Amino acid sequence: MGSEVRRAAAALVASREERFETKRAAQDARDRVERALEGMRFSRVHVEREWLEASGQPALVVKLTPLPSTQRWLNIGSLLLVALMAASVWVIASESVPRSVAFLVPMVTLLAIFALPLWGAALGSQREGEEARLRKAIRSALRDEVESRGDRSP
Repeated sequence: MGSEVRRAAAALVASREERFETKRAAQDARDRVERALEGMRFSRVHVEREWLEASGQPALVVKLTPLPSTQRWLNIGSLLLVALMAASVWVIASESVPRSVAFLVPMVTLLAIFALPLWGAALGSQREGEEARLRKAIRSALRDEVESRGDRSP
């Protein structure tokens, strides 16, 4: 599970570029992609689309970058963990703090330490899901008629 959490967390902050080529006419391909993506919203990834002409065929280059708020939330979570660890040390070492507080603060800190990587993995998995949804919509929009019929001959 550790490698899966690490992979999902790395995917959360990674930038990626994907290229989709088609045999369709350029304007037809643009229109089909626009219709396929018009209702899609992404909460974990910023999507930039650019159309290129490569050897007479249109190609869509999609740039996927993390949102700036993603890194900010990860930094805030890390700072909260540091603050909880400092508070745990203080309540354990302090004589004036009730024993129930001296027990609960370190327990909450421990739970937060276990929860932060899972939270990062959940956000990373959500981003991967959004990217997969985007790829599927673009591929189905750019699919040729022959491919969509499964190469069945009449």
